Amino acid sequence: MVIQKKLNHYFLIFIIFLLPFLDFLKNNINETDIIIGKSFFFLILVLFLFLLLSVCAIKYFLKNASFYNIFLIIIVVYWLFFKHNFLKSSLNNFFNKLGLINFEYTSEISLLVILILSFCVTVLIYKNNFFLKKFIFIFFYLTFFMTLAQIIISNLKLNTNTTNSNEMNSINFVDKLNNEKKNIYFFILDGMQPIKEFEDYYKLSLKEFLKYTENENYKYIDNTVNFYDNTTQSLSSLFYLGKILNKEGELKNNKIVMYPTLLKKNNKSSLIRILNNLGYNFKMIGNFYAYCPKFNLKYCLNDNETKMVDYYLYINFFKQTPLIQIALNLGSFFKFDYNKYFFYTLNDGIGRLINHLKKDSIVYKYNKPTFYFIHHMSPHRPYITNEDCSYKYYPGKINYEGYKAAYLCNLKKIEKTIKFLNIFDPDSIVVFQSDHNWEMSRGTEARKNIFNLLKIDDNCSIDHKVNLNNSNTLRLIFSCMTGNNPKFINN
Repeated sequence: MVIQKKLNHYFLIFIIFLLPFLDFLKNNINETDIIIGKSFFFLILVLFLFLLLSVCAIKYFLKNASFYNIFLIIIVVYWLFFKHNFLKSSLNNFFNKLGLINFEYTSEISLLVILILSFCVTVLIYKNNFFLKKFIFIFFYLTFFMTLAQIIISNLKLNTNTTNSNEMNSINFVDKLNNEKKNIYFFILDGMQPIKEFEDYYKLSLKEFLKYTENENYKYIDNTVNFYDNTTQSLSSLFYLGKILNKEGELKNNKIVMYPTLLKKNNKSSLIRILNNLGYNFKMIGNFYAYCPKFNLKYCLNDNETKMVDYYLYINFFKQTPLIQIALNLGSFFKFDYNKYFFYTLNDGIGRLINHLKKDSIVYKYNKPTFYFIHHMSPHRPYITNEDCSYKYYPGKINYEGYKAAYLCNLKKIEKTIKFLNIFDPDSIVVFQSDHNWEMSRGTEARKNIFNLLKIDDNCSIDHKVNLNNSNTLRLIFSCMTGNNPKFINN
């Protein structure tokens, strides 16, 4: 009987311990196949061992205290800390209703509430309060089974109502040539303005860069205008090879899923469907905004799926607690540079691609043809590169010197990539384009002007009357590859 009672006690503790993980799965139900893996179970094990060691350490100093009571206090306080984000959101809603839209201290108030509750729980459990222990037993068992039921029901709905994101049009490319397919490298240089605009503003000449790219059979195309003025809409239209909004600014099709969510496994954009039909792999390198492992590990050009530690997963898990904000504040206090040790590498899509292909050149060079999609987060802010591509931080959203340095660094990276691909994959198709203009653009139309540098098949002629933006460039490439007449879309 005593053994059974102890087992019930520790089973309760384990249930409370698992609740934050179940809540995380429930709140990210569309990503359970991505979340549940080695790194997730490793986190569970490490966190449980940490809590257990904490209990043992406290027990060592409080020899007369009950081990179970100490464990129960630690585990309930642990659960309360994972309610920080919920409390913060509730307080934001409350203050918004009071008209205090920009109230800044909800995070601090939430933490204070949690500390007060933790103190009360600690005192009452330590004093063996019968009512509180009964309440904990009933409350957490109900919460556990309700959360588990919600996950199961949501997962069943997800599987029975799988929504393949239908294309907004029936664009297709029947392969009339059946030629050997070439690798395609599609670089999105986020926020990179056209060369002429850059030259005019900064009073610089980029003739040497243009001369170099021309000698390497690349064509720079002036006056290229994207359909949209922002990343989400521009890259969504790229994946659907056309306009996604009607004249009223609404989605043309309610089944259209926006970038980067469209990368998830249940969504099939026009680009992915076409690549599958033509026998291509699709591989992606993203950035903090569109971090590939968060959306579809199958598409990631890295080995995150085999890693024991997934930092992105852990950051998102602990964002439910005040720990991330505390870590950021401590980092700021001790002058730890997150930009240098985190964003500088993560947002350098071009550098990560070259390093990966160098490392795995044999595997990828002789595999089936691949479409490489690289979302290089520069010269978009944060501005964290010097002109020579070394690290340098330029603060603020509007920073003309920071943008200039990042832009010139990008030109160097483009030249480096061209030299590398000339050796590694000389017959490949290569596209360097931006998704929109720089942050300092004046007006929506100006933000649509983009950088556009291409190397395509010799038999694929470029009509300079055609606006070869992201979508039309893909239409041209696939048309030439398959022997079809290109069907372009006008702005």
